[in-house]
Amino acid sequence: MNLRALILTGLFVLTTIICLNSFTAKKPVSVNDDGKMLFMRYCTTCHMEPDPASLTKNIWQSHVLPIMASRMGIIYPNYDPLRGLTDEERLIVKKNRIIPDEPVLTNEEYGKIVNYILNIAPDSVSLDEKRLTRNSTLKQFVRQDIQINDKTPSLITGLKYNTTTKTLWIGDFYKKVYNWQYDKGVTKVVDSNSPVVDFNFYKGDTYFTEIGKLYPTELSTGSYSQLKDSTSSPLVTALHRPVHTEIEDLNNDGVPEIVVCNFGNKTGSLSLFKKDRAGKYTEQVLMPLAGAIKCYIKDMDGDGRKDIVAMFSQGDESVWIFYQKDKLKFKAKRVLRFPPNYGTTDMVLVDYNHDGLTDIVTVHGDNADYSNILKAYHGIRLNINQGNDVFKEKFFYPIYGVTRVLAEDFDKDGDIDFAATAFFPEFSKLVDESFVYLENIDKDKFAFKSYTLKSEIPIKTLALEAADIDGDGDLDIITGNFAQSPGPAPAELDQKWRSAKYGLSIFMNQLYQPKK
Repeated sequence: MNLRALILTGLFVLTTIICLNSFTAKKPVSVNDDGKMLFMRYCTTCHMEPDPASLTKNIWQSHVLPIMASRMGIIYPNYDPLRGLTDEERLIVKKNRIIPDEPVLTNEEYGKIVNYILNIAPDSVSLDEKRLTRNSTLKQFVRQDIQINDKTPSLITGLKYNTTTKTLWIGDFYKKVYNWQYDKGVTKVVDSNSPVVDFNFYKGDTYFTEIGKLYPTELSTGSYSQLKDSTSSPLVTALHRPVHTEIEDLNNDGVPEIVVCNFGNKTGSLSLFKKDRAGKYTEQVLMPLAGAIKCYIKDMDGDGRKDIVAMFSQGDESVWIFYQKDKLKFKAKRVLRFPPNYGTTDMVLVDYNHDGLTDIVTVHGDNADYSNILKAYHGIRLNINQGNDVFKEKFFYPIYGVTRVLAEDFDKDGDIDFAATAFFPEFSKLVDESFVYLENIDKDKFAFKSYTLKSEIPIKTLALEAADIDGDGDLDIITGNFAQSPGPAPAELDQKWRSAKYGLSIFMNQLYQPKK
């Protein structure tokens, strides 16, 4: 979720929808040309051009337009765009000029934008009925629920499997870290400084990404810590809601650097920390942008230098490659960009077609807070590397509210399969799509067969991990129950999640199980 995310989710709050982008839709013949022109001018200054048809009229009017207007210096009567922020946070927002001191357009111009949007926005959206019959019953994996502690509700914020020690590390909201083994259970419990959402294992040591405050804030209370014996010792402090970290010797000088995704809130960054001669870490901001959610260290252009691939959500949702041109000097190139209403949540690097080029799998499904409607454009996107920094979407699989994905050869047939979890599924007829397995049946035609598993208590997770947890030679899939909903959920279902006695749900791969 690593959370990376999660936490990411009800977390994307104000800024995620702020400028709202959209999906494709037919536009009426008669539109306000002035409104369209103004809309394109002002709503593309910080992200892709929005499509008003991506959200309903009610959501635009009640939630998005007041927020969008504030970003242009227009404040609705009786509306405070900084409601809930402390005085200290308000000063941070002001310092970063998130809201202009003066309007950037006239009330008349803004009115034309509003009319243009509402003329196109639909009154409502409906469930895609074709999805009700597309899933087969999952048989390759068997779900096994496992209790980790006696805390309820279970609020697991991070999972990471250490293949060297064959142990699973688990972080939770209660500021506890558990070391767990399949055949032994919990073997160690450690206190953390704040909820741990990501783990790193580097040269025999274990590192924690501690988010600070789980929910939206402009305060920098997170940290990156090294586990020493049974104590979490901070290496870097004052991080702004970090959700993912990589530790790697980027310039091959024998001293590892730390790359942090400071998800933040209205402000944030992708930052690199280098240890100086005194042993302290100094920050180099690679991108001063909120929503940094995941990154990889990989040589993307074959020049022998380690580059950084980073995903940003919130506002300007995009994937950037930071090419290392010299020792810790980078040139940034945006290679993918998505509308803000996509709710970008996860990314995986994989050579899908075995051509030696790294492809990018992206996931879009955050549905927290202000726009809780079914979105046909939520789903998994496979972006194939064409070379020369060009990535083309070759496969899209729609899943309402999908938040995490794995890309592995789960059935050992030589191609890439997908496993995905949805924190915001359709909660009635499609609630079992909170966990979906996509078996690759024709990699060249991008053809997949989908499977779900009916459960008394559907999966509710922000963390997703693949590992051969039982040592039988095939990859199992691990999820961690996070029983809190940042958006509306059916009361009966919400109560089931909160009272569940398990923390982990492991999907045990039956590939190498003896035939019965």
